[in-house]
Amino acid sequence: MTAAAGAALFEDDAALAAALPGYRPRAGQAEMATAVARAMDAGGRLVVEAGTGTGKTLAYLLPALASRRKVIVSTATRYLQTQLAEKDVPLAQTVLGRSVHTAVLKGRSNYLCLHRLDLAETSGDLYLAPRLRKVREWAGRTRTGDIGEFGDPSDGDALWPRITSTTDNCLGTDCPLYDQCWVLHARREAQAADLVIANHYLLFADMTVREAGFGEVLPGADAIVLDEAHKLPDIAGRFFGQAVSSRQLRDLVRDGRAEIEALGGDMPDLADSFNTLGECEGGFTEALGQGALTEGWREIASPERVAARDALLEAIHTLESTLEPATERSEGLKSIARRAEDLRTRLATVVAEDGERVSWIERRGSSWIWHSTPLDVATPFARAVESTPSAWIFTSATLSVKDELGYFCSRLGLADVETRILPSPFDYEQNALLYSPQRMPAPSAPNFDDAAVEEIVALINAAEGGAFVLCTSYRAVRRYGEALVNAGFDPLVQGQAPRASLLADFRADSNAILVATSSFWEGVDVRGHGLRLVIIDKLPFASPADPVLAARFEAMKAEGQNPFMDYQLPQAVIMLKQGVGRLIRDAEDRGVLAICDPRLFTARYGSVIRASLPPMAITRNRSAACAFVDELAPSTIETSRS
Repeated sequence: MTAAAGAALFEDDAALAAALPGYRPRAGQAEMATAVARAMDAGGRLVVEAGTGTGKTLAYLLPALASRRKVIVSTATRYLQTQLAEKDVPLAQTVLGRSVHTAVLKGRSNYLCLHRLDLAETSGDLYLAPRLRKVREWAGRTRTGDIGEFGDPSDGDALWPRITSTTDNCLGTDCPLYDQCWVLHARREAQAADLVIANHYLLFADMTVREAGFGEVLPGADAIVLDEAHKLPDIAGRFFGQAVSSRQLRDLVRDGRAEIEALGGDMPDLADSFNTLGECEGGFTEALGQGALTEGWREIASPERVAARDALLEAIHTLESTLEPATERSEGLKSIARRAEDLRTRLATVVAEDGERVSWIERRGSSWIWHSTPLDVATPFARAVESTPSAWIFTSATLSVKDELGYFCSRLGLADVETRILPSPFDYEQNALLYSPQRMPAPSAPNFDDAAVEEIVALINAAEGGAFVLCTSYRAVRRYGEALVNAGFDPLVQGQAPRASLLADFRADSNAILVATSSFWEGVDVRGHGLRLVIIDKLPFASPADPVLAARFEAMKAEGQNPFMDYQLPQAVIMLKQGVGRLIRDAEDRGVLAICDPRLFTARYGSVIRASLPPMAITRNRSAACAFVDELAPSTIETSRS
């Protein structure tokens, strides 16, 4: 079977109907599958916006698996990787009537490092000891080494960095447990597989090491499918830049001291160098101060901070020189010397600004990350695409602005691409109502929150719950969460529990209320009556105070561009469309979308935003919105049934 034959399954859909109870043919899905098959056969490039309900996952999976080519599918999160592997790929195999060798590949920080587990167990850390024993027990059972089986690697637990490796501290072939390495095992599985399910972070890590000439992480492929592609431009900035963190420096000092002690402690000069680096890192951290901070280096470079930075640079340079003659003592010191050299090089890079990069610091509590981010990611991304002789397929439900894909393509430097915009098959005009309150104050006005709370409480009362309140700031999450408690509700509020737990609790209660920010605007699928009201407080414009955006806007102005119209507005439209997409997830779903920001109608650009949203009926009248959602409330439905 060829890719085209896989696409033809949407025309002769008996196999789909047999595998999917309630399957309904969708013209957009068939059109997308045909375009995907054509791109794969020709080694071409395709950008597809597939509206919610199009069925884009099967539209690319069936041609991909039927092609019998090596295919990489990259998506935005580990959760979506799991969903592809455990739900979507088995379904596609059932439709095709054959199995495909599939491998899920994640970044190395997702896999247990047995060598670092050994080190952690011998460190004498009494706090971690009981959990390390449980990890050791699990290590004897796991077949993948994926720590997601044991816990959530994204929850910031101090355990994970102690038992996983990074490119900084991995010993490579010098590791005494190299043959038992789970990262190596996962990569070998990926090399042998026909379908590799990766994520965008891993994809960009692979691009950057290829660019630097250091081999590769992902295997070569005939086709690369990038789902949730709207996330790519922002992720690209991180990976085509450089960063050094306080944690990396502290880990280097800790591991260096431990290695010296293991070798008998007879290297006082080297020990002094590690101690000096630790003191200088502490001095720089102290100079930065406490609390949250995200600023460009130029804006915060006081004489005290400059002196602390210079001392840090000198300390790591001295350590590198002192390490050089000591590396013959052990493989561990050789690895630490490589890490010191890499960190010294990166630190020298992040402190510099050359007009093409911005140097900025992100501080949280007593930890910090110093970044150097390129202002242009289109050039390196386009170069990576050009250097990879594969078919490239980019898809998401939200890529266009006012029915055009130019903004997305320009941000990634994509030229000579086929494009498709496939609308959602759902009947938004009948099933959804857009409510924009008539008399809301400006978002910057001091009484905006009070007015928003009044709207939120009225709508939720009418709906009897079943609501997402999506906010553009954590401050708003706290404010609206407290207001709902004071109004007699019991909302689920982001920060009270892990994301997965909040979603599970929401799905379990058809009258639940969730108040959350950016991480819940996308990738959340709640179908049916349980979600009938989505309230968005403000249009999600990125803050121009962000140091990277501020520098990018300066560069755009110098080139005669309009940063707001050419960057901020399109980005806000795509983010807003993600939030809007939470409401209607199935053909039978109905609900109200409320956007409290008056600029949707009062600003001159409001028409651009409205034209980019699904074609819903619109009201400015609260009573009409409450009446619509009241019909969906459980008590109303129960009354009508009786």
